[in-house]
Amino acid sequence: MRIAPDTLLRLAALALLVAGLGCAPAHKTTVKEGPIHEVLEAHTAEVMRLPGVIGTGEGSDNGERVFVVFVNRRSPELEAKLPKQIGGYNVIVRVAGDVSAPPR
Repeated sequence: MRIAPDTLLRLAALALLVAGLGCAPAHKTTVKEGPIHEVLEAHTAEVMRLPGVIGTGEGSDNGERVFVVFVNRRSPELEAKLPKQIGGYNVIVRVAGDVSAPPR
């Protein structure tokens, strides 16, 4: 039996693809939009529109840079509206309580 060259080439490409899938890393790699300060600048205004959000910042969680969202109190409704990642950075919610400026 003789296999046509184009069929043989397709089979070889498929075998390489399948072999490559088996070698993929087990952990999830996320592509970042840019440095954390640029991601904060680009996304803070939209996050601040959510009721209960009082600020954003950068932080660290297990050695990884994270997008921190400061809230006055934690609620399931607010957390459901927040994405798990912004710009490729994990989102961490921190309760800061009520914040106000001192009287003048």
